[in-house]
Amino acid sequence: MSGVLALTWFEHRRTKELCAGLGVELVVLGTRFRGPLRYLVLGIRTVALLAWRRPEVLVVQNPSLILAALTAAVRGVLGYGLIVDAHNEAVVPFINRQPWVARLSQWVIRRADATIVTNRQLAAHVLRQGGKPFTLPDRIPIPPPVSVRTLNGSFNVVLIATFARDEPVAAMFEAVRGMDVELYVTGDHRKLDPTVAAKAPPNVHFTGFLDEHEYWSLLRSADAIADLTLMDDCLVCGAYEALALGKPMLLSNNSASVELFGGCAVFTDNNAADILGALERLRREHASLQTAAERKRSELADLWIGSAQALGDVLADSRPRARAGSRLMN
Repeated sequence: MSGVLALTWFEHRRTKELCAGLGVELVVLGTRFRGPLRYLVLGIRTVALLAWRRPEVLVVQNPSLILAALTAAVRGVLGYGLIVDAHNEAVVPFINRQPWVARLSQWVIRRADATIVTNRQLAAHVLRQGGKPFTLPDRIPIPPPVSVRTLNGSFNVVLIATFARDEPVAAMFEAVRGMDVELYVTGDHRKLDPTVAAKAPPNVHFTGFLDEHEYWSLLRSADAIADLTLMDDCLVCGAYEALALGKPMLLSNNSASVELFGGCAVFTDNNAADILGALERLRREHASLQTAAERKRSELADLWIGSAQALGDVLADSRPRARAGSRLMN
């Protein structure tokens, strides 16, 4: 898409799929530095890149909040339209709840020409904060060709985890204790609280960090996929990955997930007793849920195409404002 540039400070599947689907160039800036020096280096590189490339429309991923705030601050000088692809944390902060984070997030939302969110619940938050929301669920990814592994259990479930504070990992471990279920937990488990890791039952298997091929191979080999979050209105990436493979899934019971994935998922409250009952239902209704997942995959693929075409119109509409803003600054 001519004149449109996407920029991020770390890779995320949603942004990569969005840019691939729209034909937008994606630039990922990185650095080996950490802490404040990381933000300084990436900030300088970002402004230099924008001054050189002079896009008509810029799409940024938030998080990073600092990237979004920086590009919102300099847009008047450089004269581009600004579209922010906002994850849940960028609209309703959950992990970082400091007051300054919420205030800066709201300022970015008000400065952007549009804020892309995954569901109508988050869109309502954007509206209340004075922004212009655009609702676009994630694109269903295309899995790479991978081999199927032989897993040990009669019913094998993969729990997609990063061990962030919004993941009820301890409740999941307690739920599978004594069950005839083998639970494979992805992610770098060194980030997990050691006391929680020590209490994991024998049927919990930590995979460690997996590369792309190993990750998709594990997902394809499983009977079902679980991805749980304490965040309200959060559509987890694992649900889309499960749909890509036509796998039944276990998700947290929030309204956004129920609306989008209802019929092909079992939903649970984030406590051990409810997760236990949900896993039993997942196993009992496995065949019908798998059929529903394959059907839902087609429905959401069509939904994404229609919504992405509408987003293309939003990007095009941002161009005149960008040029007008540039002329006003000169």
